[in-house]
Amino acid sequence: MASPPHHGSDDDPKDRTWPARFADHLAGTDCPMCANDYTAQDIGWGLRLRVGEVSNAYLWRSGEVRGYCVVIYTARHVAEPTELSTDEAAAFWRDTLAVGHALESHYHPLKLNYLLLGNAIPHSHWHLVPRREAQHDPAPGGPIPFTHLDHGKQDEEQLQRDAATLRSMLAT
Repeated sequence: MASPPHHGSDDDPKDRTWPARFADHLAGTDCPMCANDYTAQDIGWGLRLRVGEVSNAYLWRSGEVRGYCVVIYTARHVAEPTELSTDEAAAFWRDTLAVGHALESHYHPLKLNYLLLGNAIPHSHWHLVPRREAQHDPAPGGPIPFTHLDHGKQDEEQLQRDAATLRSMLAT
């Protein structure tokens, strides 16, 4: 099981640097995302919700945003979406939208953010972040700092219940 992605600091940008071995990971050498066991229901940092056409979806265990999911391209190592064929890209987007629909139906967010970054781990993966009303959102009206997605841990019982519900929704 690979370590959970760490997205770095939300502090002063001039204090930031690329993660160690970023160029190697970009090329697919020892990519932390590729190291995950995508046959497992639980990969440590996330619970598998769905095996799609070209990706797996996971309900994130860390952070303070309930319903935060990651959809990881699993067909091979791909750092940039431009490395995908038209058919692969369409399949990746279909997989992501299926999860997005389930998140909207289950959590009823005010807004659902879709982020495809790869600045910490250069392997194509979508972050789906349900955004809520101001009193329940750590950064209403603006981008959510990754500290709110990386730090802390979800309530395990709630996470398991949410995963079971989302799996059921995604199976139909």
